Amino acid sequence: MNILVFGASGRTGHELVRQALAQGHVVTAYVRDLDKLQVEHENLRVMQGDVGNYPLVEKAVEGHDAVLSALGAPSPFKYDQTVVDGLGNVIKAMEAARVWRFIYMSAINVRESRPNGGLLVRLFGPTLLRHETNGHEEREKLIRNSPLEWTIVRSGKLSDGERKAVYRSGEDVKAKGPAAKISRADVADFMLRQVTDKTYVRKFPIVMY
Repeated sequence: MNILVFGASGRTGHELVRQALAQGHVVTAYVRDLDKLQVEHENLRVMQGDVGNYPLVEKAVEGHDAVLSALGAPSPFKYDQTVVDGLGNVIKAMEAARVWRFIYMSAINVRESRPNGGLLVRLFGPTLLRHETNGHEEREKLIRNSPLEWTIVRSGKLSDGERKAVYRSGEDVKAKGPAAKISRADVADFMLRQVTDKTYVRKFPIVMY
């Protein structure tokens, strides 16, 4: 399949690109800084641009079967409206190109899933992480109001551990300790499974160990 990854130069984005290529997909990585994507492959196309540039986003989306987003604000402690607006551009471009499958990485600390995240998530989601939480909630709202075949993946606290491909997922899984955790590699594994699996279309699966 032809897959487009937004936020490809981030740590989760890197995993999405690497794993998608390993699975035989043709991948377009949309990045702001070319030097930050340390992946090379014959089936990889890298496109430089900002999600705030609608014509570039529209050009990037054309011809793809699915779009995955690992977009996030540069800092979890600062709200970034440009990322929210950029996601709006992605949605608009997908509608225009009639590319319907969209998988978005959110976080368990959003209001709806926060009770499942463990004590620390319940404490810090609306306080220390309020800017990150608000950003995800605003972006989720745009996605929910779109006609896309979306899946919003709410991950536990991210780590740089290896891909195990063994984790818990579902709409009501709960943390076993003070904070739900999962590696970026396993979040990428789950997100890529959603490209062809329609179980969670227009749903909000939680993924954690």
